[in-house]
Amino acid sequence: MKKILFFMSALLVFAFSSCSDDSDLPLVDIDTTCSGAVMVDGTLYVVQDSTFEITSVIAQPIREGKKAMVTSVVYSLDGWIIGSTDVAPFGVTFEPGTFSVGKHLLGMQMMIAEEGCTPAVGYYARDLVVVSSADEIPAATTPASREAFKIHPTIQAQ
Repeated sequence: MKKILFFMSALLVFAFSSCSDDSDLPLVDIDTTCSGAVMVDGTLYVVQDSTFEITSVIAQPIREGKKAMVTSVVYSLDGWIIGSTDVAPFGVTFEPGTFSVGKHLLGMQMMIAEEGCTPAVGYYARDLVVVSSADEIPAATTPASREAFKIHPTIQAQ
């Protein structure tokens, strides 16, 4: 029941905001944090026998003075839905052994709302490499945060 009330209240916030143009889609970056995985040169690495968790997915508006939010996230692996949530901060936990060793494609489909814009769907995919031990994770060639990253999803009207 709390999920339904949260979702309805989120919709009301944006229902009363004016749209300057019905084709005006949200323009956001998505701040994402995780644990049990590291980002190295644009690829996520996970040790097979470790818990991997995406801890937050937060919309950051690019247009100054606007407010934006993610209202739900559906996670997929190699095209198969593996989890979903409509509760902020939109985290999901994958238990050890969930993924087989090798290269996979981790996808995220996000419902995104921005003040003054048409609600939209954001799509994002990232390579996920599952290794059998932490020794197999390469060293980063660029200095960057290894457990927090900013993504820019492809955004389409609902």
